Amino acid sequence: MVPSLSFPAPRVLRHLLLAGAAALCLTGAVAAQSTEQQPPAAGSGLILPGAVKTPQQSGSPAAGTIGGGPAAGTIGQPAASAPAAGTVGAAAQGGPAARPTAATPASPPKPVKPGVPKGEWQVGPQVFSDGSFKMCGASVEFDNNLHLIFLRNPAKRVQMVLGIPGAQMPTGQRAALKVSIDGKINRELGAVVSQPNALAIGLGDDAELLKGLTTGSVLTIEVPGDTASFQLKGTTKAMNDLTNCVDQGVAGTLKLPQPTEPVIAPTLAKLLVDAGLSNARAIPIDKIPPQQRPGDYAWQLGDKVLGAVRSFPMGEAAGDFNKVADTYMEQLKKSCEGTYTPSLAAAEKLPAYQVRSGSVSCESQGSKIHVALVMQLIELPKQQGQEQAIRVLNVFSHESTDAEKAQADAASAGIVKVLKEKGKEPLPTPGAPAPAAAPKAN
Repeated sequence: MVPSLSFPAPRVLRHLLLAGAAALCLTGAVAAQSTEQQPPAAGSGLILPGAVKTPQQSGSPAAGTIGGGPAAGTIGQPAASAPAAGTVGAAAQGGPAARPTAATPASPPKPVKPGVPKGEWQVGPQVFSDGSFKMCGASVEFDNNLHLIFLRNPAKRVQMVLGIPGAQMPTGQRAALKVSIDGKINRELGAVVSQPNALAIGLGDDAELLKGLTTGSVLTIEVPGDTASFQLKGTTKAMNDLTNCVDQGVAGTLKLPQPTEPVIAPTLAKLLVDAGLSNARAIPIDKIPPQQRPGDYAWQLGDKVLGAVRSFPMGEAAGDFNKVADTYMEQLKKSCEGTYTPSLAAAEKLPAYQVRSGSVSCESQGSKIHVALVMQLIELPKQQGQEQAIRVLNVFSHESTDAEKAQADAASAGIVKVLKEKGKEPLPTPGAPAPAAAPKAN
């Protein structure tokens, strides 16, 4: 496995990951009950330290991106559970989550001849949201409209990304593929859909394969049902430049780009402000390994309260809200190595969704962790062309030591208040025409 590029959680919050651990456990249960594909962990540079606000993104795309989107692949960060696209933002405004594409993954078009680079390989560094060096990428577009990207991290591991502009592949889906160089070097490798238009392929430390990329003539990538090939023109210089880029980045002699200003989802930021949490400090989670992240978004209140939100697409087999909530609470219990005390209020059904609040405590080795919870279940009826109804569970958590539980409970109560206010009107049905404006009175 490729080493992670990571740093530990903030010192004062390191032990406050109870709900985050339970969320990762719940992922397995949800996956068994849902037919929807789980995308990889979100949060790659989405939020910045500082008071919660809704800044605009700025800056140019980092090297190794496709179509100006997020980084196509992050070395050493395995796929894990995360929300469907738009889920957290939808939760903040009480709207439905975007449904992932359920179709068979798109494959690159079968070329008549090997693709030819449309220009020179572009090599440059990528940075974390705090501006520190992350990795280097080398990328080029081919005349078959496909992209190749090579990413190299400080541990000198290399990942190849096949970019397929316009594809809508289910993020997180894994596939086996074959890689060949001039028909002489042949490998069967695993790939993961790192974003809807990109396949990330780990090359590890395969010296023969890496050398072949610089000395060979044609690279062929065979995915299920299709094949793409590329002229390896300019790769010798590109890979040398990539190595030099990483060496300089590690040595601190490389001029780094300004980080693209990450943002917390605007609708989520507004929910926090409306809930009286305008002093919350968003936590950058792009340097935290997915398995250690407290949620899809996270924030800090004072010194010892950790807030987070995580979303889960829910299949109908997951059961009603009571069963879903009970499942989550059971997973919380599994993540507590001590005395576990849950408390959960009855669900409240609103026109737009259902809301349920509660708390748990975990006492272990003389310390006690308190978690205040708010669960929001959004359900929309199945529409024509859909395989099942849209069901999304959003879990807001605030974790603290027992001494600060009043602050965690107050934050949770503020979120409940906002959700109840926003849930008074039914959610619009996806694809339904907007109602006609009422005529003005004379």
